[in-house]
Amino acid sequence: MTTQTQIKTRELNPPREATKQAKLVAMLSRKSGVTLAKASEALGWLPHTTSATMTGLRKRGYDITRIERPNKDSVYAIQANETEA
Repeated sequence: MTTQTQIKTRELNPPREATKQAKLVAMLSRKSGVTLAKASEALGWLPHTTSATMTGLRKRGYDITRIERPNKDSVYAIQANETEA
């Protein structure tokens, strides 16, 4: 079993270029992040598919956080690591 420390320190396994998964990573990497609805619409996926793909990205080492906004949809974003800043 992998510990939380190991997950944060392992290298990212980026998706192949020009794929929907790569587009999702680009949307999540924006400073403003992206809502599940907007990402699903842009990719042509159902929301549960987009959510499952984000789970897969987390398993690959991406630090995706959910930011709750009052009375609005949550925003998802990839947080920059200390080594990237």
